[in-house]
Amino acid sequence: MPLLTTTVTSLQLSNPPEHMVPPPSFPEPIVVEEVPRIPLERYRALYRAVGEPHHWTSRLLPDEDLRREIYGPAIRIFVASSGAAPVGWFEIETRPAIGESRIVHLGVMPGFRGRGLAGFLLSQAIRAGFSTGITCVSIETNTLDHPAALPLYLKHGFRPFATREVQTPAIVPTAARTPATTP
Repeated sequence: MPLLTTTVTSLQLSNPPEHMVPPPSFPEPIVVEEVPRIPLERYRALYRAVGEPHHWTSRLLPDEDLRREIYGPAIRIFVASSGAAPVGWFEIETRPAIGESRIVHLGVMPGFRGRGLAGFLLSQAIRAGFSTGITCVSIETNTLDHPAALPLYLKHGFRPFATREVQTPAIVPTAARTPATTP
């Protein structure tokens, strides 16, 4: 896999917001539920759908390694749905020893982008992050993520505290990996 260079921005929020972002209007209400011990294939489907275009690779792991990462006591995974369709999801890691929750992943499913879900999901993730008495919520984004990510985090009160350059493997889209067949 070729490597891509990206700039990572680390941000934090020290106070919970005064107001929650309401859910956008959908034909069926949006429900956000914590999914303990989410089945690995369901997790992978959500992760790939949101992360593949942005070269997310940290959770592209064999089953046992992925279980160890997402089933630990510090990790909480939430899925937002409208009817039977997942519309987005987020993952929180709580680190009580340092008084911090970290939004590890947050994303809107591709077919639901541009409909006002990102601000609502971020608001829900912030609430979940602060729900255990934590004093700070952090998040990272990089220049390969959706271009609206950093402005959204800033709008919600996150403040940058560090940047760094990293290299990450490039994900070749599934269609490009599949050899063409001829009739």
